[in-house]
Amino acid sequence: MTDTGAKRWSRGQRTRELTRVLRPAGFERRGDEWVRDTPELRWWVHLATAKWDPHEHQLAVGSLILRDGEPDYDAPQPATFGLHDLPGASRRVYVDTDDAERDPLVLDTEALLIPLLARLQTIDSVIEMWLAGEVAAGTVSDNRPLQIWHAWILASRTDRRALADRALAMAETVRWTPDARRILADLGMPITRPAGDVTHLTVVDRLVQRAYVRRFSPYADAKRLPL
Repeated sequence: MTDTGAKRWSRGQRTRELTRVLRPAGFERRGDEWVRDTPELRWWVHLATAKWDPHEHQLAVGSLILRDGEPDYDAPQPATFGLHDLPGASRRVYVDTDDAERDPLVLDTEALLIPLLARLQTIDSVIEMWLAGEVAAGTVSDNRPLQIWHAWILASRTDRRALADRALAMAETVRWTPDARRILADLGMPITRPAGDVTHLTVVDRLVQRAYVRRFSPYADAKRLPL
């Protein structure tokens, strides 16, 4: 506890508490991560200290597709997100000092993350998660388009035709803003692209879009989103 009455949690303390709550949920400690396998997926959870702030702790979550019990590194990653991306998260940033009586990072892991991962046993369930918008995927302006795109690209590349068609139908029927529709088109979804130049996008929005295009889209090229 600090002089102001706030409590402090070191990374070591948080690691021990996370092990305590994750182990009953089926996770085992492997190196610096907690890992749990389902018949189709491997989920991992990693606690890190932010490079830009030694007082900020980040809980990252990711997954891999399993083939015959082994990770398929050539397959798309079904989902990667942070604890703060979950709806209902108590903090946008988890620091090592807080006025809360109990550690918010551990409480959010118990209340939000563990129940979510308990439902995500299959590739189909992850696609459904993206379609339902249960995890944030970007900034306020591009969050929903990116969720739909995550669902579509995962379904398309794992031969879930019905789910891919459902994601495409959602993309085609939602009343997107022109900028949101351009995001989907730039990421490779076969939807009608609005006419005209990109407007109402901040520099941050453009950088996020370009990063997603270059990192994830097989249809990307360097000229899609000029700054």
